[in-house]
Amino acid sequence: MQIAGNLLLILATLAAGSLFNLTFLKKMPSGDARVGHAWVTLICLAVFWLCIILVAIALGWSGGFEWLSLGRFASAGMLALSFLVLLLGANLGLYRPPPIWLRHIAILNAVATPVVLLAAFAILLNPSLKMAVPADPVKWGLGAVLALNSLLLISTILGSVISRTGLFITRTFSNELDSNDIRMIEHIDSHDASKGIRSLLIYSGDNQHPKVREKAVAKIKSKPDWQNDLIETLRSERVDEVFRFLGSNEVDDKALFTQPVYDGVLSLAKVMRERLRNSSHPSHVYSGLFVFEVVGALRVVDKYQGTGVEYKPAVQELRAALEQRIRYDKPEFSCARVLDKWLKRH
Repeated sequence: MQIAGNLLLILATLAAGSLFNLTFLKKMPSGDARVGHAWVTLICLAVFWLCIILVAIALGWSGGFEWLSLGRFASAGMLALSFLVLLLGANLGLYRPPPIWLRHIAILNAVATPVVLLAAFAILLNPSLKMAVPADPVKWGLGAVLALNSLLLISTILGSVISRTGLFITRTFSNELDSNDIRMIEHIDSHDASKGIRSLLIYSGDNQHPKVREKAVAKIKSKPDWQNDLIETLRSERVDEVFRFLGSNEVDDKALFTQPVYDGVLSLAKVMRERLRNSSHPSHVYSGLFVFEVVGALRVVDKYQGTGVEYKPAVQELRAALEQRIRYDKPEFSCARVLDKWLKRH
């Protein structure tokens, strides 16, 4: 094991040296050479970590880490977790930069982590080096890079979560419109509601920017018989678009919709059966199929519960539609679990 481990460390050292040269010493080329540069970088990265992983597994299997007296960190699970943190922190911290105040530390860490790992594993593999070097400095070095990588990994993850949350909040509550919102508003403004409202329903859900939704709902309700149009559409193949509207908005006369909502669930079941029956390739049938439609329908059903109509038989038909026989093996539909939970509660 010692010979094989040392050979792997030599290969890892060559890969790490090439990575340092490509990342810090050479300028990123332009044109087609940029693609080649990226591929060489990825290959060196893969070679380095593959060699390090193999050496780590060999050391763990043979009890090589016992020399460090790691205590509770000596278990296989904790060693694997620590190694995963090192791997992710060293790479995410460099190629997906953390907050700006940590970026210089990330660059330092991208160099320090490979150096510490190579040195520590070389000592752990070779008895002569173990005799010449105390265990504590090796342990402290590994602990330092583990702490540093943990900090970088946590800051990167938190930064991504905060950024996404901030974007969602800004998009939901701000008055700013992006180019796609403006395009949708222009389409709504130019649409003649007297000729039909079906094409506006897609903009009426609460997943849209508030200004887009307000414009769409106002244009829909500008048609005198808009409620009759919704009822008619509930019995068509575009039923999911009406559920989008009904789930996010109020109607003038809720009693008008109690039975049509029931019919709409049956219409959706029919649409689902036909889509499954007409699928022409296995890729057309996947686990996430119908999730949006089913969730939207159940949202409306819950909204209309207690209005004098029992919706459970219609929902049962929706669940039965997923059992439609097709020529391919069907996945486990995510929406089936949603329907089963709803039926269990009712």
